[in-house]
Amino acid sequence: MSLGCGYLSADRLTVSAMADDLLQETTFGTYYVRPGCQDEFERTIPESWRVLRRLGFITEAEPVLFRSVAQPRTYIEMAHWLPQVMGPAHEHPDVIPVWTRLANTVESRTPEAVPRGLTFSEFVRVTVTP
Repeated sequence: MSLGCGYLSADRLTVSAMADDLLQETTFGTYYVRPGCQDEFERTIPESWRVLRRLGFITEAEPVLFRSVAQPRTYIEMAHWLPQVMGPAHEHPDVIPVWTRLANTVESRTPEAVPRGLTFSEFVRVTVTP
């Protein structure tokens, strides 16, 4: 999806925390941050968490952010969502402006093929002010 000069390239994998009695859904978002946009991305992502928490979309558990050691910069975000709120979050007027700013910091990328089906990428945990 194109938004301004960036592309929303956050791939999300959702893992159910408790299959029979869903208390939360854990997402792993992958962000391909454009060169020169790393600082803006790291300033905006905690703002996203604050808005999502205030609106009751994510749990009180602090999301975790990792940054790739290698270039080009890739970030992985792990967040705990309340069940069945991702759809409404994508339409909420308080969320859209923050996510639009995030979208302007990322780009589309096609991940490289992994011949053996596994890869070991190095990431460091990023400490951002929530």
